[in-house]
Amino acid sequence: MTFQPPTILDIDRSLRDDFRRRVKDFGISVDATDPVLAVLFRTFAQQIETVYADTGRMRQSLLDELMAGLQLSQRLAHPAQTVVRFTSRSHRAKVLRAGTELNAKASTGERLTFGLDATIQVSAARIALALAYQDQQLQLLPGVETAESLQPYRPSIDPVKVNLGVQPALLIAIENLPPTLLRRHALFFELGPGSFLLREALRKEPWWIFNEDGTLDGTGLMRPRRANSGVYELGWQLEADWTAKSERELPEIPDGFYSGRQFIFPDMSEDRRLLCQVPKFLDGALAKICGRDMSNFLSTPRVWIKIPLPPGIPALRNAVNGIMLHAMTASNVFCRNQTVQFERDGRSIPVGHNSVGVREMLVAPLSVSSLANEPYEAGLRPRRDASVGWYELHNDRLTLHPGIDPNGQAQTAANVRLWLTNGSLGNRVGPGDITGFAHSATFDDISVSHVTAAAGGTNGDDYPSTQRRFAEALLSRGRIVTRADLEASTLSFDRRILAVEVRSQIERQPEGLRRMERLWVTLDEDGFTEPEVELPVLQQGLESYLKQRLIQGILLEVRFEWSGGTAP
Repeated sequence: MTFQPPTILDIDRSLRDDFRRRVKDFGISVDATDPVLAVLFRTFAQQIETVYADTGRMRQSLLDELMAGLQLSQRLAHPAQTVVRFTSRSHRAKVLRAGTELNAKASTGERLTFGLDATIQVSAARIALALAYQDQQLQLLPGVETAESLQPYRPSIDPVKVNLGVQPALLIAIENLPPTLLRRHALFFELGPGSFLLREALRKEPWWIFNEDGTLDGTGLMRPRRANSGVYELGWQLEADWTAKSERELPEIPDGFYSGRQFIFPDMSEDRRLLCQVPKFLDGALAKICGRDMSNFLSTPRVWIKIPLPPGIPALRNAVNGIMLHAMTASNVFCRNQTVQFERDGRSIPVGHNSVGVREMLVAPLSVSSLANEPYEAGLRPRRDASVGWYELHNDRLTLHPGIDPNGQAQTAANVRLWLTNGSLGNRVGPGDITGFAHSATFDDISVSHVTAAAGGTNGDDYPSTQRRFAEALLSRGRIVTRADLEASTLSFDRRILAVEVRSQIERQPEGLRRMERLWVTLDEDGFTEPEVELPVLQQGLESYLKQRLIQGILLEVRFEWSGGTAP
């Protein structure tokens, strides 16, 4: 329940009502309050309001300390996020690193800096066409610009009847590719109102790339994985080291306003044989859309992408307003470096600054280390070595606890790198207000188009939102204790899991008696594109997910069956 302290007027009115009620108990009726008593009531009301305000601040401080003790993220500022699109005039692909700075100007005149949320590659590649398949109808997405090579065929945007299966899907063809194909290329989906289910599906469903035969196999299966700021990186599902490659040591930036709409393709090359002329089931359907023979258009090898979607999503032709290649989210985040001399600056420094009248607030500590580049540890983590320095954040201040050098002397300084933001001021950057790169000479052959307004920037959570986030964090700790926990965790893992039956028993193992949890999982057969490829991946992922949350020492076995009762 949200705590709302009474105002001075509420307290003053309550004091007057209490006074009249008490006097009336003695048989005295008072129509007007004595002026002296009125001043006295107002003075008391002001003092009581101050006590209430202190109580509110105390509640926030206690909540901050409780969240810190549970190692939950603190009430830090959130950066504003926007979308920019790049156009390359070079024949060679060019890499833009994460954090590449862009110049921006707020509507009130302040100069701000935005940085790319992930590393991308920009090339001359372009979207040839994008199709939506739903309710056994296939049509071009009207919000996606088609390639010039398709224009002479005068394609229709009206849907055509075709049977490509039960699942809705998005189909995207990309042409004019470099030798590295779609390596680190960025794809942004511009979604309309009421498209929450579609956004969730894009970040959870498998993505496929057709092979050179126009069919689907395991080599073209990708899965999205969240990166910083709500950007999702696609990874090859069959690569065992994909998870290790995706893990980063950098601190996490919370999801931005455009989270779940930005995707980045994994490393790839022509050796993977992912170029095909047309998927086997599409040539006839495309001929219906254009009303003529498409053999010349379909003779060019392209990368064809299929994104299967769950039933019940909104109409794709209305939900997808656009799909942009080489578009990338950028957040109002920048780095500040400082060497803290303990004797001169002290051990506790403020993390916020005011630069040229523009307020700067902390997003996350990027790194804290000694002058010898030995990293400091966060104060909430258990420290194995007492000689290692550590730091803690509290009340908008960074407190440093120096480590001990090999010679036994306490360290005298530390290097601090902080990620800062301008908070809600970044929301005043409208479309077109990002003018280009901060170091334009490096990218003179790449132009920048500012697509969307910046949004989502805050100066820190208020108490109600922090309380709600704290409750959500406690409810999602992910530990499986009861049978209900095990069933709920299994059902929430994948939308294609329809039901689960848990059978518990004690079995004799070489090391003694052990508890075994056997899960009989019922799957939706229509939810799979290539079951022989996806089922082993689903089983491996589900077992790994559950074992990480089960109590140590409990064995687990997962078995699948289709909704009709047959075995896969």
